Amino acid sequence: MLNICIIDDEPLALEYLESLLNKIEGVRVVGKYCDPKNLIAHIRNHKIDAVFLDIHMPSVKGIDLADELLNIQPSLHIIFVTAYNEYAVKAFELNALDYILKPLQKDRLQLTIDRIKKENKLESNSINSTSNYTIQNLGAFLIEKDGHPLEIRWRTAKTKELFAYLIQNHNQAIPKSELTNLMWTNLLWNKAHSQLYSTIYQIRKVIQNTGIPIRIISQDEFYQVKMNGVKVQSNEWKFSAIELLEGDKLSITNYFTLLEAYQGDYLEELKSKWVFEERKQIRKLWLQLIRNLIVYFNDNQDISASTVARLYALVSFDEDAVNLLKREIK
Repeated sequence: MLNICIIDDEPLALEYLESLLNKIEGVRVVGKYCDPKNLIAHIRNHKIDAVFLDIHMPSVKGIDLADELLNIQPSLHIIFVTAYNEYAVKAFELNALDYILKPLQKDRLQLTIDRIKKENKLESNSINSTSNYTIQNLGAFLIEKDGHPLEIRWRTAKTKELFAYLIQNHNQAIPKSELTNLMWTNLLWNKAHSQLYSTIYQIRKVIQNTGIPIRIISQDEFYQVKMNGVKVQSNEWKFSAIELLEGDKLSITNYFTLLEAYQGDYLEELKSKWVFEERKQIRKLWLQLIRNLIVYFNDNQDISASTVARLYALVSFDEDAVNLLKREIK
């Protein structure tokens, strides 16, 4: 049984929506509201499957209310109800689970209910609290579960990029204005705000579907990312590299382990400016590891040709690194 709440500032519209939902098998309307505060209180105290809400209400914007509700229950399905025609809805680009145009019809509601049930089944199958997750971001950007990459269909390239940015800055509160200026600088504020909400929603659905223990919490004008035991490859790699470079002795085994992990530059597929500084710092550490090995090889003539060949193989994807080896190894 799906537990559903509905909200609209028009009481007659609420009554009509409730009557249609009550005609659909497996649905129970557990709350109907005109006041967003009462809906928020309900969501805080009860597990709900979905909320049908009007995009335009006089006291609150639908996207802001949805954002607050998802902050309380990240697994909640949001369905927008609107009197706007399809072209207007497309302009908003609010990619919630679904949107429904007024006047409402039972057959259209049935399709939405079927989608909710399908999504719930997928999410239930994906949950595994004992799994280990790693975000791989040296080279290709991947999420791994128990050492195996997950196949993720990102809604848009911007969704994937914003997720990468949130991960990079997960140790700090991130202003929403910073995200809109960074990702949608060419759009008017209202449009950028809608895009931000839409993209955050899609990221939350990826998190829900993969089971990765990450929460995106909305706090007034900021987002905070909470990560429960999720490893970030670049962070782990940087810590290990710095530790090796500051050590007194050079361990070929440990050096090669780090070089094997470096399959490409940090978030190499992204060309956005915000990536460059972190990419520069990590690449600098990587090149220093290579230089240290070159010095060690040159000082120890008993280094085998196969060891040198292995180093060449590990950096073969990068022309600058290959040229460095050719130029410096004696």
